[in-house]
Amino acid sequence: MLGIISCGKTVDPGVVLVDDDDAVEVAFEDVATDVKIVPLISDDPIGGCRRMLCYGNEVFIADNSGEYVYYFVDGKLVSTLHAVGRGPGEYSTVSHFAYSAKKKELWIATVGNIDDILNISTMMVMKYSVPDMKYKGRVSVDGLVSSILCQDGDKILTLGSPLKLSDLTEESIDTCRIILSDAETGETICKLNDVSYYDYMQSEILVAHGANMSNNICVCGYVNSLYHYEGDKAEKAFEFTFGDKNIPEKFFDLGQPTAEALMGILQYMLSEEAHGCLEGGIYPRVDGKRYSFWYHQALSAPYDHFFSYENGESVNYYGFVPKGMNGSILPKTVSDDGYVAVVEGDPESMFDDSGERSEFSAELEKTMKAQHLNNPVLIFYNIK
Repeated sequence: MLGIISCGKTVDPGVVLVDDDDAVEVAFEDVATDVKIVPLISDDPIGGCRRMLCYGNEVFIADNSGEYVYYFVDGKLVSTLHAVGRGPGEYSTVSHFAYSAKKKELWIATVGNIDDILNISTMMVMKYSVPDMKYKGRVSVDGLVSSILCQDGDKILTLGSPLKLSDLTEESIDTCRIILSDAETGETICKLNDVSYYDYMQSEILVAHGANMSNNICVCGYVNSLYHYEGDKAEKAFEFTFGDKNIPEKFFDLGQPTAEALMGILQYMLSEEAHGCLEGGIYPRVDGKRYSFWYHQALSAPYDHFFSYENGESVNYYGFVPKGMNGSILPKTVSDDGYVAVVEGDPESMFDDSGERSEFSAELEKTMKAQHLNNPVLIFYNIK
């Protein structure tokens, strides 16, 4: 692209414009490849999926209650972490978590038994061995964490605010940031990026976990940047903008999580002005020279558009409704080489009464009806 001029802003050549008006409606079967339906097998009910990680044939699911993390191998429940309490090795809630396949450890970011979150400047990362889920200790990492990833198998990558919330003012010079920490000591190795408060609030969906321990993060702004992390180095891999459909740049200039910043963003996102604005960089992937992510209209269904770019060619899709189903197949996380969706609930309400099914939706319906206690079904797939 030669460059983009919009709302008085000039963007450098090479920045790709993403517009939902260019998106093509597609059926899931028409664009999905490498599709695999995996029922989650358990004798007990599995709580609704709030967050999920996939590393090869290993799957971790945190339930909606914030109490449980379920560990599956090849779709079968192997063990469950449930350590709610205020004693050693216990947490009040699972806020964010990551997995080190190298160390076979599950890392839980939590405020533990600290009563006043406004007066702390660190968070605890509690470590549990996999698969037995035994407590192995904890480390303190700098800042109030909004997401946590494993880097290179033995480092903690966090996105958070570095200061006590009670200390923050509009005059604060420190910002939200991405930090690399030592998993054994919690000590900060280096700061990788400064980010906005908007990124801080959205960080759980602006990151990607991968079995090769090389993570991707989207840093949002008028120009959104996909960063690829290797060790303590951050490579800017791809840049894109939503042009005149961008959320106003002033919201990306806010670096501190103050009450004023929070109210400003919330008021805007609930206003009529926000209709039609686009936000994204969700579940970013960097596959060689192919860059992809999900995006959505700010007040519409979450991450229901898919965009990819490779060698000057772009793909821009929305829809993803299988024939005979009443809803879209949309990702819950990134797998080693694609995406993973979670389908849960009563199958009777998920398929229409016409009886018309694609091969995929017929297999999915059969699998869901066979599930014990209506436990979830995972769909692994890629998009061509």
